[in-house]
Amino acid sequence: MGSREERRGRNESLFREVNEHIAALGERTHASQIEIVCECSDTTCSAPLSVSVSEYEDARTDPRTFIVRVGHEDVEVERRVARHGDHVFVQKIGDAAAAAVATDPR
Repeated sequence: MGSREERRGRNESLFREVNEHIAALGERTHASQIEIVCECSDTTCSAPLSVSVSEYEDARTDPRTFIVRVGHEDVEVERRVARHGDHVFVQKIGDAAAAAVATDPR
């Protein structure tokens, strides 16, 4: 994976880790909805997304799956697997999938 792809992968993994902390707090407070940040590869993006805790947990069942705002998909390294209002679940493919699995906080 080249340096551009590595930077993008690190950004996605960082936001996934941030969202893990947000989800844990949501579970402790018994929230049904949480505000997470877009997990896209754009290093300047921090778009908020409102998702249900169960929806978030569905995405986390596969370490290759990330939650991004509609239009933030990167067709070079991921494919859309589901749409939920203003956000989509994308699944990494190829080297990006291997990197996602390797950096999975769960």
